[in-house]
Amino acid sequence: MSTLSLNDARAVLKKYWGYDTFRSGQERAISSVLEGRQTLVLFPTGGGKSLCYQVPAMILDGTTIVISPLVALMQDQVDQLQKLGIRATFINSTLPSYEVEQRLVNARNGMYRVVYIAPERLSTEMWKADQNRLNISLVAVDEAHCISEWGHDFRPAYRKIRQELEELPGHTRWMALTATATPEVKKDLLEVLQFRDPEIVMNGFKRENLHWWVTRTERKKQVLSKTVIKAAKMGSGIVYSSTRRDCDNLAAYFSKKGIKTKAYHAGLSADLRKIVQQEWVGGKIPLVTATNAFGMGIDKADCRYVVHYTMPLSLEAYYQEAGRAGRDGEISYPVLIYKNSDEEYLKSRILKNYPEYDVLVQVYDALCDELGLAAGSKHEEPESVQFENLANRSGLPTGKIQYAIHLLQRLDVIQTFELKESRVGVQFVVDQDYLLSFIDRADPVKSEFLEVLLRQFAPLSFRDVHYVNESVLLEKLGVNANQLKKALRVFSDNDQILKFVWQGKNELIRVIGSRMKKLQIDPREAYSYRDILLKKLDYMVRYAKTTACREVFLRRYFGETNCEPCGNCDNCSGKRKKTETVTEGDINKLKALLRKEDKTAKEMMADLGWGKAKMKTVLTFLLRENIIRAVDGDQTLYRLRIR
Repeated sequence: MSTLSLNDARAVLKKYWGYDTFRSGQERAISSVLEGRQTLVLFPTGGGKSLCYQVPAMILDGTTIVISPLVALMQDQVDQLQKLGIRATFINSTLPSYEVEQRLVNARNGMYRVVYIAPERLSTEMWKADQNRLNISLVAVDEAHCISEWGHDFRPAYRKIRQELEELPGHTRWMALTATATPEVKKDLLEVLQFRDPEIVMNGFKRENLHWWVTRTERKKQVLSKTVIKAAKMGSGIVYSSTRRDCDNLAAYFSKKGIKTKAYHAGLSADLRKIVQQEWVGGKIPLVTATNAFGMGIDKADCRYVVHYTMPLSLEAYYQEAGRAGRDGEISYPVLIYKNSDEEYLKSRILKNYPEYDVLVQVYDALCDELGLAAGSKHEEPESVQFENLANRSGLPTGKIQYAIHLLQRLDVIQTFELKESRVGVQFVVDQDYLLSFIDRADPVKSEFLEVLLRQFAPLSFRDVHYVNESVLLEKLGVNANQLKKALRVFSDNDQILKFVWQGKNELIRVIGSRMKKLQIDPREAYSYRDILLKKLDYMVRYAKTTACREVFLRRYFGETNCEPCGNCDNCSGKRKKTETVTEGDINKLKALLRKEDKTAKEMMADLGWGKAKMKTVLTFLLRENIIRAVDGDQTLYRLRIR
């Protein structure tokens, strides 16, 4: 990187973010990108990954596209950039097609420095049509661990990123960023992204200010209560749980305890989730009880504690979520509370997602029958499918069907599309000449209605069902949903000039390829990812149970070597306390007491004014050193070996 470019990067940093210098590793990563090298950035949570592509975006000519997996994260990042005066936008499934088209037109005209996009959008016809006209200077693959099956958030569309963007010019810069890459993940993502001789910028996974803590108990609620009440005195925090019910109940519980708390989960409206997030970041509420949907991309430096009430499925997920504590460098506490049965519960959750092969066959056949697909026939357009109908056809519960559908999607047997907005499909079953004459003969109200309908759906709807978003159609026609449904029923049942489909906000499904006489999949491929998840869970459990330094365990998992004990986690702290509390003065006091007569531990505690923990520590030391011995009887007495 030239001196001028480095100066430009620092000037951009100062102008937009107000910083004089870069954090550790950022300058090296930015230098690598501006030199045109393929770059992999491995920074821990809160390490400042975003600046590594945002700063180059302000220097390079053209547009930087950032491939991101989370809708909420995109919105947050775009909002933050716009507040800084940086032109940015996002493209994902929450937007209607006309809005996506407009944003692509704006991007073609150079209106945006940064465009965030979901990986699935790269395969759409609309993106393909504009891709080479967007002057893309940099592709940044954020949360790059999603590429690998060994990553904790594997997402199949991520593996196709390089393939979907293969028509980009050879001079386009590429970078990938993640906070949680094990050696297997790093190797896999470099191969899939076709990075040759990349620059790998790694800051390491040591967080000196974090005191990792684990409590193993059968009384999780009581321990959680004590932990949060104690930690709340230090500042704000997060409690993670896997269920919405837990989040709601815990929010109510801690609010009653005097700690203002709100829940955050997918069951809340998008507006309410945004309010909760803003109030927590702004310090209006000190505690959020949340599912793992909370926290991605949130910039709050002074979170003092993160408690996991439910153990995560992997160390990657745990490190990422727990690492939201202490981003300002001050001492903070990631705490895990677990009980022995948690392991079996989490294992059952993984296994549920991988129904038996026979179940996959049953669901595939029921789905094809429901869609009216004969053997060998192809399914052209995705359709809405009611799981209750599949349950009736297969005799399986809807829950098991849902898991089977997700696995069939992962195996590329079907495609699923989440419909964010209701839409209406219309196909005219008469030819255009007949329809125009029908409009001429109809009364003025009916005639005007049909003319608007024709403009929205023709000419495609004369060949097949063509879809338009419900909100757009209602606005054009000037009616409400009930009035539209009534009118379409009249045109369909009475006039017999069209047929229509009303699709609510649900999942659409399309069978890929021709219907097979019998479902053919490779069982090893079907269940290999399940086995990876079980292995990751095993590492998570081993972390919870280890008696060694927890930070060392985490850092070695992520591929670091020569790690020294942190001295601050519960295990290190416990070992330190044992050696520190057994002083020569304590030994002499206890020996003086036992020179007179044998005593029970309870009697010695009363005589010396010691607590149970200290008494246990001193007795353990003296027994190990053969200074005293235990004498069994009705009560255990302790006797000095030499009086």
